[in-house]
Amino acid sequence: MPRRDVVDRWCTVDGAARAREILRRLAAGEALGGLLETTADGLLDLRGLPGGGLFARGGEITGADLRHSWFSHAHLDGVHWRQCRFDGANFSAAVFSGGSVVQSSMRRADLRETLVVGAEWTTVDLAGIRSRHLHSDRATFADVTFPALAKVEFTASSFVGCRFTGGLRDVRFLGRGEATTAVLRDVTFSSSDFQYAEFDGMDFENVVFPDDGSLIVVPRGFRAVADRASNLSLSRRDEVGKDLRRFLSGEFLRPGLSETAGWAVARRDLTPEVAEFAAENLHEAQRQLRAEGVIS
Repeated sequence: MPRRDVVDRWCTVDGAARAREILRRLAAGEALGGLLETTADGLLDLRGLPGGGLFARGGEITGADLRHSWFSHAHLDGVHWRQCRFDGANFSAAVFSGGSVVQSSMRRADLRETLVVGAEWTTVDLAGIRSRHLHSDRATFADVTFPALAKVEFTASSFVGCRFTGGLRDVRFLGRGEATTAVLRDVTFSSSDFQYAEFDGMDFENVVFPDDGSLIVVPRGFRAVADRASNLSLSRRDEVGKDLRRFLSGEFLRPGLSETAGWAVARRDLTPEVAEFAAENLHEAQRQLRAEGVIS
């Protein structure tokens, strides 16, 4: 919780006037210099700023302390934030359209129903965020730390050098789309606590998953691997074999899947027998296709 004084100061006559001027400059993309004293560590003191519903277009804000600020339903179009603190800030239902967030912290921020579209986030700490229904579209995340996520969708977005430190529940990485190459490159998933996590059409390049047997991973060429695994599974005509073929067909026959895309699923999302049979057949399919030079 924010200290009351950093919130209440904007409610005085002078504070409200300063807040209006700050928000006017943000909306116009103007510099904020000269408006405020700096905090002890050298950042512009915008803690607790009431910016709900702000529509800001363009501009660059460097070195601002926006802890516990309120930007719910704000539309931040082409704004570039650098070396800013947004810890505990409220961005629920806000839109980051274009622009960037660089070398900044959003620890414990509220990003529920937030949309990040066409933006670049680089070296951002998202530890402890509230993420329900966070959605990105055509965004790029580089050197970003993600916590456990639930009900999050990343569409046509790329991740480079990122770390996912917690579990994933109802999280979708959707790489399919027109003229889209979505990639997970040099990415580490520290937890295998996946529940209905979907990797659909994403290219995997040096992606590290926990090696505890909880996940079934096909790092590249999933379409070819799944097709071969489905054929291999024909040796089993019982319900387990049928369930696996139905599952694989639903995964690799959808349109738009690239030939290079990787794939992963948690064993817990399948019945134990189907999960074991899937792991065996997908492993053998990968071995055969590597031997044939179809996949690397």
